[in-house]
Amino acid sequence: MNRLLSIAGALTAALLLFSCEKTDIPQPKPIEQPDDQGQGGGEVKRATEPAACSNRVVAHRGGSRESGNPDNSRASLRYTMDLKCYAMECDIYWTKDNNVVIAHATDTYYINGLKPWEHTLLELRKAGKLKNGEELPSLEDFLDMVQVEGNCTKLCLDIKNLDGNTTAYPIKAVQRACEIIKERKAEKFCEFICTGNETVAAQAATCMTVYGIPVGWMADKGPAAHKAKGFNWANLSAASYMTPYGQGVRTIDEFKNAGMQISVFNIDKQSGDGNAVFSDEAVNYYVSRYNDLRFICTNYPDWLLKKLK
Repeated sequence: MNRLLSIAGALTAALLLFSCEKTDIPQPKPIEQPDDQGQGGGEVKRATEPAACSNRVVAHRGGSRESGNPDNSRASLRYTMDLKCYAMECDIYWTKDNNVVIAHATDTYYINGLKPWEHTLLELRKAGKLKNGEELPSLEDFLDMVQVEGNCTKLCLDIKNLDGNTTAYPIKAVQRACEIIKERKAEKFCEFICTGNETVAAQAATCMTVYGIPVGWMADKGPAAHKAKGFNWANLSAASYMTPYGQGVRTIDEFKNAGMQISVFNIDKQSGDGNAVFSDEAVNYYVSRYNDLRFICTNYPDWLLKKLK
């Protein structure tokens, strides 16, 4: 009996010693969950409208050509916000797991070599990072950045056309984006620009009516055709659709006289991706018409802001 008591005592002492040693080991902190409830049960504070903005300059893909940041990246959004631009233009795609990813697809369809609607957001992220090491951002990631008090920069979400026949996925992209924006109470932080595809445009117009988020149609059509689709804002390529200084026939005054808003892209300091007007004469013309435009989109936002001053 005495021997058994002795063994039990030794075991108890060993357990106490082990317990004391364990308390000295730092324990990992719980991971904070990115939802509306903080660790203390309080709500995450998000701004529901942007601060007043002193300009109407939109940074195309976050001004990546000017800054050197990857396009559609958090770094490019931060660059745009630091310049206090009116908005950053960014491209949205629907994913298989009902997320909205922000990226610019290559060859129309591919993000990291994958078609986004056939893969989850996690799978797209695992397939590759941006050149600065960032992972692909989602719409919610970008809303986290802009929905802060004092920020004046909005998101101008480009509903990308895939081709004439693949319309289901752009439609899902705008529908899901609207749901996310509403859940976040971020309607005043967002605008859409929509491909000229009429099937996609019809759904975008519905979302505009239901959610109250402005939509600019990118169709090479006159004001009457835009109004017939329910749009009161046209967003047109200065190089392809406009005159003077472009290859088209549309004019600022045509829309202004019809009581419609018009914005143009890309007004640049050099040729860039080929879809730009960049001569001194053309740039000076659009700067002189700045007050007649909803906004000017450019690959060189800092350059254009200085021009406007």
